[in-house]
Amino acid sequence: MSKALATYFASIQDMPDTEFKVEILEDGLLKKVAINGTVYEVDYNVGGDSIYSIIMNNRSNGVQISAIEDSVYEVRNRGDYFRIKVIDELQKMRLSRTQSVVAGRQVITAQMPGVILKVYVKPGDKVNAGSPLCVLVAMKMENEIRSPIDGEVKEVYINESDKMAVGDKMLVVE
Repeated sequence: MSKALATYFASIQDMPDTEFKVEILEDGLLKKVAINGTVYEVDYNVGGDSIYSIIMNNRSNGVQISAIEDSVYEVRNRGDYFRIKVIDELQKMRLSRTQSVVAGRQVITAQMPGVILKVYVKPGDKVNAGSPLCVLVAMKMENEIRSPIDGEVKEVYINESDKMAVGDKMLVVE
């Protein structure tokens, strides 16, 4: 399978534990999309504000798609109705970090390669959960790294302009 141009995660809101990994593999006249590893050739035409004719594997589907809130869409297809939440890889990473229960010593590492733009803390600083610690620039986007817990900054391994690789230690909060 070729490298994905973009990756999204879609979940059906009324069905717990449903998540589909959607990878855009080719974005030409005919798109190649992998859903949970299965590759499909997809074409679509827009027939109005929210009506799409989606042709997938030579089968046409008239689908109505309406944005109803941030990252949430209402999808109607052949009498079926779904509320689907779609997030990208960065949003998924942020959600997974905030949804897990954290306690004790936290070693904060770089989740993506980038460059440190700003460091807000020094050893001995008291921080609350969610307090900004530093800014990591990755893929031309500024990502504010926040403390996962209330505590004290014990160690700072980074300086502004440092280049980071995935997994590099940045800070320790206890």
